[in-house]
Amino acid sequence: MRVACSLILSAALVFPSAMFSAPRTAQEGDAKKAAAPEAAAPAATPQVTPAQSAPQGGGAQPAPTPVATAPVTKAPFAFGLEDATPVKLRLTRELSSATAQVSDRVEFEVVEDIKVHDVVVIPKGGKALGEVTVAQPKRRMGRGGKLDVKIENVRLVTGDKVALRASRNTNGGGHQGAMAGAMVVTSVVFFPAAPLFLLMHGKDIVIPKGTEITAFIDDDIPLDRAKFATTPAGQ
Repeated sequence: MRVACSLILSAALVFPSAMFSAPRTAQEGDAKKAAAPEAAAPAATPQVTPAQSAPQGGGAQPAPTPVATAPVTKAPFAFGLEDATPVKLRLTRELSSATAQVSDRVEFEVVEDIKVHDVVVIPKGGKALGEVTVAQPKRRMGRGGKLDVKIENVRLVTGDKVALRASRNTNGGGHQGAMAGAMVVTSVVFFPAAPLFLLMHGKDIVIPKGTEITAFIDDDIPLDRAKFATTPAGQ
């Protein structure tokens, strides 16, 4: 026993650091274990608000995605005249830039029946009205005359009036347009064998009686079918 104690005491005197290194190492191990979970935990992701994520300095913002819209379709009606329905007309008298005056009434007659579901709503021989909007006779220095006519309305079988326009489409222009040019062109097309029907006296514009044109119903016009069922065509 004495021999063992002497050996331990001698070892402590010779190697003092070795005797006390084990407890210190154990304490350091415990400290490392305590710190290990904190080191292993991932860093929290910082939250970024929309204001923080927006580009600085007034940069261009991304364009919003366009939202598709459904096409607009008009509701059908049971009985009536649809927009742009063609109506063939015939001029009932001669027009001339030498004699016409602004605001003169111009009469046309309907060339053929206009039917809706086999019911005549605009009769053949019915009346349509227009108005002279520009009238200027020939002038000196070889300047020609001017003549413009605006189509206005056509009379139904019932006696009611329905608005007309000069062209099928209304994009880029008014609903009522000048028709003198259309009548001149129509005269050339319908009377190729008789060019004297379209006369140019000097520089005046002459549109002969009987010139045919096509006007168009201006907008959708719902009608009461009961008013037409008992009305004979041509009245």
